[in-house]
Amino acid sequence: MDIIISHLPYIGYSVFQMTEIPKQYGVEIFAEYGDDYYWKHQLKKIMDRRTGKLSIHGPFCEINLAAEDCAFEEVKESFRRTFDMVSTYHAVHCVLHPHGPVPYPGFDRKEGCRRALERTLILDEMARSLGVELLVENMPFTDQIMDQEAFLRTFGPEKHLQFLIDTGHAILNHWDMAAVMEELGTRIRAYHVHDNYGDYDAHLKVGEGPTDWKKFFRDYKNYTPDARLVLEYAQGPIEDITKNISLVEQLYKEA
Repeated sequence: MDIIISHLPYIGYSVFQMTEIPKQYGVEIFAEYGDDYYWKHQLKKIMDRRTGKLSIHGPFCEINLAAEDCAFEEVKESFRRTFDMVSTYHAVHCVLHPHGPVPYPGFDRKEGCRRALERTLILDEMARSLGVELLVENMPFTDQIMDQEAFLRTFGPEKHLQFLIDTGHAILNHWDMAAVMEELGTRIRAYHVHDNYGDYDAHLKVGEGPTDWKKFFRDYKNYTPDARLVLEYAQGPIEDITKNISLVEQLYKEA
């Protein structure tokens, strides 16, 4: 079981703290929150003697692949730079947000799903041509373009697509996590692991919310035993996250 700690609590100047993450655990960084110079020097420090894996969250700010007015040529260029970064730093995967929020009242969700799939397939083809593992993530928006059924109907039949399931986003939108795990199986290559109370995307640590994590890990072992666990928590400090990893490892062991 690969455990990776998200950059989320350490965006900006506090990125320096990521060097203190125990070396056996990986890190996931947000590519768009730093330029080439920034990551060249930060990653050298963060990854020094690290045995845990690096993963990269692709750009998503102001990107909505389902919208008519998506500046897709610019999006492709942004992802091209990100894929170069994945290759340069030997990251194990790159995360893709396949759509944003509903852009306006009366938005045609069916057409939005079609556009999102079409553009996702183009980005996935780009990624594959470069040897990059692109993972399609489920979204958190309460006014969803895609609910569970639409997400599986849109992306599921494309058998070459692979996925990252965000547990907090699934909880927020009342997904049947076990059903998703069973249907997608080992095409789920990773999870963003965090919790909430169904009111907003709080990114709570495992054990801080109401989720039955014992059941999650039983299903995880049954359906997706090799998937990476990216702990995408909103808050540190690293000592608290490291302590929480002990709970995650215990839950996994006992499942």
